[in-house]
Amino acid sequence: MRPPGHDWRRTHAVVVAVERYATGGDGWDLDGPANDAARMMRWLRGLGVPEDQMHLLASPLERNEGLLAEFTGVRRSTADRQHVRRVFQDELRALDVDWLWVYWAGHGVQAAHNRWSLLYPESRDGDPQGVDAENLISLLRTDRLPARAAQRAVVVLDACRTTLRPGEQAHASEADPLTNRTEANVDRPLFVMRASRPGEAAKSVQGAGLFTSKVMDELEAGSRRDPAAAPDLDGVWGRIRRYFAEVEARDGAGQVPTVLCRNWDNDEDDYVPGRAPAPPATTNPARDRLALLVRAALVDGGPDLDRTAYRLGAELGTSLPCEPSAVDAAALVDWAMSRPHGVPTLIHVLAASERGVEPADLVSMKAESHQLAPGRWLLCGEYDALVALLDAQPTEAAREFAHTARKEAVGTDLTATAPKEVIDALEALLPDLPRLPRLLGTVERAAAAAGDGPYAKTLRLWSDGCARRLDDRLPAVLAVRRDAITEQVAAAGAADERVQIRLSAPSGPAGHRTYQVWTHGASGAESVEVRDTAVEPAEIERAVDTILARHGRVHSTPVEFFLDARDLELDVHRWQIRSDGPFERSLGAEFPVAVRCMEHRRPKQEHLWLGRWEQVARARTGDLHWLPGDLPTMKAAHGCVSARENAPGVVVAAVSPSAAPRTDVFTACVFGGVPVMVWCGHGEPERAAEELKEFLADCPLPELPARLRRLRAECDGDDTHPRGGLALLWDDPERQLPPRLDLSAP
Repeated sequence: MRPPGHDWRRTHAVVVAVERYATGGDGWDLDGPANDAARMMRWLRGLGVPEDQMHLLASPLERNEGLLAEFTGVRRSTADRQHVRRVFQDELRALDVDWLWVYWAGHGVQAAHNRWSLLYPESRDGDPQGVDAENLISLLRTDRLPARAAQRAVVVLDACRTTLRPGEQAHASEADPLTNRTEANVDRPLFVMRASRPGEAAKSVQGAGLFTSKVMDELEAGSRRDPAAAPDLDGVWGRIRRYFAEVEARDGAGQVPTVLCRNWDNDEDDYVPGRAPAPPATTNPARDRLALLVRAALVDGGPDLDRTAYRLGAELGTSLPCEPSAVDAAALVDWAMSRPHGVPTLIHVLAASERGVEPADLVSMKAESHQLAPGRWLLCGEYDALVALLDAQPTEAAREFAHTARKEAVGTDLTATAPKEVIDALEALLPDLPRLPRLLGTVERAAAAAGDGPYAKTLRLWSDGCARRLDDRLPAVLAVRRDAITEQVAAAGAADERVQIRLSAPSGPAGHRTYQVWTHGASGAESVEVRDTAVEPAEIERAVDTILARHGRVHSTPVEFFLDARDLELDVHRWQIRSDGPFERSLGAEFPVAVRCMEHRRPKQEHLWLGRWEQVARARTGDLHWLPGDLPTMKAAHGCVSARENAPGVVVAAVSPSAAPRTDVFTACVFGGVPVMVWCGHGEPERAAEELKEFLADCPLPELPARLRRLRAECDGDDTHPRGGLALLWDDPERQLPPRLDLSAP
């Protein structure tokens, strides 16, 4: 049964994630609830729930703080007792929505009087403190949530219900009740799903709750099929129930979580280990049609049916959902539907059997597969292998895979960064055979970028196997594309030449500095000169001139100066070069010169920098955020930058006399993850503003460095021309400095 029609904009969510506890350490701290909470909020947001209609009560581990950083618009607090009570007792009263979703992930125990306690972060050894889970659910039918506040509510609780040791149980605090009021709104429909029964543990797998992972797999799959529809929670529950039955049958009793569900009709249903779930009632025409086609392919039943069931189980990685004697075509289809890629896998198993499938029936099966598993054409084993391979790589490899995906899927709004999400997005771009699917093209690009190591070889083996399965013509197409991509990557490596110069802060009255220079090319990075004793600026100019004569290509090789924030207005583009010519020219007229700043880049905020930089490739100059010229403080500048977290960069206009110094604005921008910053350092404010507008006349943002070089060349020799004061910070997070030597001035 589906709930009535709805508008996702009239939905509110309370999401609680507790990872860090007062005692701390391996025995208490969890790694997973923050990731699970982010996935839940990301799903809700993708359906249209505004961020300001989400309460996030989170106490994550420090290393997981970045998982929640993208949700800048949510109402966020820590998950300690006072904030939990404030939200559930006070703030729910003011809601005026159709749906309320409550999600809680963290530790849980059976407290005094066998009440289920969802632990607060204040909990410590010998003193587990938590909210009463049953009382929390009861609150949703009291006047704490008025009748007008929500027509229905969904509750998902992913926490253990393990018992305390006898000595602890005797002295344990009672679970904290949120209300003592009667359930005045008993007609409010609730759908409650819990990850455990009394005495049971809820499992985590690879930094995520197993129960939450399965719930979200089902919710996301339903949304892909019909984003506008309300989730079929009865169907979600039925498939989760069958999954846990399979895991219990494979791994043994006591090894898996158990689930309790209260549905829209207020009927309770729980999964008990050892009790086979009832088969689902089918109301899915596509499922029925596929079952008929499967039965036709197994017309004689017997050995062919058994072999198909055996091979399907090996591909799905799960055990039979029923007794072997009860297996039939419909059971095979239901079994396949328990996994997102199960239906394509079933069709492959049938087509690869000794009997095979009639060509016309195979076409019909694939059509039904598109109905039952839209956007899914990989096999379970293929999908699992690729996700596992990418998850095992360092963060840089995952980032590179997302970057290559955007290159391959040009024209597609692909914003995902996590490997699994990138794979899902690319797989949803259905292949137009015999053209190479975008997913295979991305895998090939990633392999070419990775070189010839084991990771690249495994990627290529994966795409080879996938191509052979999809179409007899595809291996030849893949071979041609592989050669072309390899050549492109090699050419890009050669073209990606650049010179990077790190200058220390000035010392002494003459402004002496230390420096180090690297060149980058097809053979990688090379340190070509180091001065760890401070020298005068003129000597650095001469050294840079000599290095560019050897390693630079005029008009082509980018030259990047890494400076402290207070030095960003250093006019390095005006430095003079002449060693390879008959007269002096300005460095910025001959080469694309930009400044960069690593001083205030923090690991916790790297996602901001990366997120903004990802916008640069497809942005235009009109997308830059013009900062006001009267920002009074560095804090005000930071607030202005933070308010536009999706802007690829900023324009720093001339500042008024009462405003904060421009160096303070620069510091706020760099700290806020801004990768592109444009300003004009000379001339009257009005004239400088005119030059900025002319320079930033509509064009693709990636063209700015070359465009600025041409403008600088036009006014080279006229030191008074305001255009000569145009400056650019161009800070590509994917091309950072090599490991730095200690160049601190004496």
